Amino acid sequence: MTDTELTRALERGDVPNTGFRHADHLRVALVYLNESPTIGDAIDRMAATLRRFATSVGQPQKYSQATTEFWMHQVAAVRAVMPDASADTLFAAFLACWTSG
Repeated sequence: MTDTELTRALERGDVPNTGFRHADHLRVALVYLNESPTIGDAIDRMAATLRRFATSVGQPQKYSQATTEFWMHQVAAVRAVMPDASADTLFAAFLACWTSG
């Protein structure tokens, strides 16, 4: 499934709780950042989708606006440095930055 297909499936409620990992959150974040005119718009879309998902799996308390904003800005920062990179390349670069040093 492509990142866009994953995002649309999540929006439709077709992704099970056990099938939506942290890396999937980041892939959806990248889709919203690529589709939205501003980071704020992307954050709003991500927040709405994650709130709906958390509620649908009976875990509304798991949603965190602060965590969502943090990760959206992290993905946006890496994307700004490597605008044409794939999600896998962006995430590998991000991990390399966090683990080096």
